[in-house]
Amino acid sequence: MKRNPDLLAGTILRMERLRQGTEQKAVCYGLCVPSYLCKIEQGAVHPNPDLLSALFRRLGVDYTQDEARLRPLEEAIQDYFTRLALEAQTGVLSHSPLALNWLLVQGCQGEPVLSLLEQLTAAMTDRQRALYKLLRCRADPMAPEALDMGQEACRVLGSSAAMMELTSLYLLRGDYASIHRMESRLVAAAVEEGNVYSLADYCFMNATAYACLNQESMTLTYYERCIRLLQNTGWQEILGNVYYNIGAMYISLEKYQLSLEYLDRAEKIQGPYLALAHKQAIALIRSGRREEAQAALEQMAQLLQSAQDVTEADRLKCQEAYMECQEGHLESPAYLELLERLIQTLKRDCHFGHLYFYRDRMLEACTRQRKYKRALEFEGEISSMVIKSGI
Repeated sequence: MKRNPDLLAGTILRMERLRQGTEQKAVCYGLCVPSYLCKIEQGAVHPNPDLLSALFRRLGVDYTQDEARLRPLEEAIQDYFTRLALEAQTGVLSHSPLALNWLLVQGCQGEPVLSLLEQLTAAMTDRQRALYKLLRCRADPMAPEALDMGQEACRVLGSSAAMMELTSLYLLRGDYASIHRMESRLVAAAVEEGNVYSLADYCFMNATAYACLNQESMTLTYYERCIRLLQNTGWQEILGNVYYNIGAMYISLEKYQLSLEYLDRAEKIQGPYLALAHKQAIALIRSGRREEAQAALEQMAQLLQSAQDVTEADRLKCQEAYMECQEGHLESPAYLELLERLIQTLKRDCHFGHLYFYRDRMLEACTRQRKYKRALEFEGEISSMVIKSGI
């Protein structure tokens, strides 16, 4: 990493000190003399890293010097500027032998180019066609042909990134056994590539498959691997997803205090968002802390109004949470009717883990209201899906 770290660190230290209105003596007291701090701020000396960290801590700042953590961030910045440079040449790229590759790059960045690419499949190489198929899978993962396209793309490309796209398709279909069978191939490819992200992402996906069926031991095993892989990278925000999923699993296992602890960890990393507020409300309601749950429900309602891309499933989940907070909801025909609507929506739009989360609620409501035939029917559906999942 080509930089003058002493000058950069000293400048940041001085800027932060001035921003806080703190005198040099207050920052360096017991650590060094003010004249030496002045030299540090000017980049005129090479301070001991421990001293530099201690000076930053006096200002409440965690100054990061870890090369392993900073390297992927620096690469990401370089990629950003590379993309800007490419976009400046889009006219040249679009009218040259590089046109197909440029369209595929744009597709990977979320640009609406699939219809144009579809017209150019005859001119594609096998590799380009495989990348195009992965873009199709990403655009419509539940399309009938998506799984075949994903599998074919993996055979052609053989990369860990392609395998992760296929793993996502398996997760959406509740085919957890296929996710587990991917492990040896995917890990081998990721290790050969030196792709830490794919290794962490696979551990995350495999853990999520176990979490969907409340398999606590295996869930924690793979999430812990994911956490260790991420600890020296710039992808810390993924940890928020890890903690959220663990918290959701512990709700189903009725370990509500553990659930709230993990959900709080997720919030510290990612801030409040709709799904998180919903799970916090559910954990508080089911642990009997209804007064505290009211605040979570209010936050959930606010996020429901402000969030983008809110789905029908999101709205029904929030309605269900409000009804759960009411006394006697399990005996209410209106609650069972809402659950039925939610179940049908989850079957249509979400992966199996979302449906399994409401399994016990549905069975309990049916039993309380003497809908025994419906309870048996629903349990049969769930059991067949669990068997199909391969776990």
